[in-house]
Amino acid sequence: MKWIFVLITVFASSCGDVLCAAGMSEGEAIDDFGPSGIMRAVRFIVTRRRVILGGVCYAAAFFSLLGLLSTAELSIAVPATALSFVLDTIAARFILHEHVPGKRWAGVVCVCLGVLLAVRPGPLGGSGAAPSAPVQAHQDQPSHNERSANRLDDQSSRLKVLTEP
Repeated sequence: MKWIFVLITVFASSCGDVLCAAGMSEGEAIDDFGPSGIMRAVRFIVTRRRVILGGVCYAAAFFSLLGLLSTAELSIAVPATALSFVLDTIAARFILHEHVPGKRWAGVVCVCLGVLLAVRPGPLGGSGAAPSAPVQAHQDQPSHNERSANRLDDQSSRLKVLTEP
């Protein structure tokens, strides 16, 4: 299930990026941050279908990421969603017809390798298969609140020792 969440998050995020980039490129650059400039920018943004659709895609990506975080560890979830940078670059080149220099493609390859190293089970990417559910605290280990209370007790006893005659 976690890989379905990864795919939804990556595709929805990339669709949001492409739609917002296409919608925002239809107007002038936003460079006036005074009250009237901000109002013009807001008016421009809310009247562009692509930007609004991009926002909907971002919302879908956000909720999918929440689902992913409920099924996978953060150290797996976030690197896996970095694949959206790969899709964004491909979409920038072939959908938005941007020039993508070789150095940027080399960066895309590095991102792919980094994702592979971060999520791959085994010696290069971790100590075995990732658990399918978030890691729960062991029953025999004290909770965060218990550890904090123990620290306070230790500090109190040290203070008593220092202040006793």
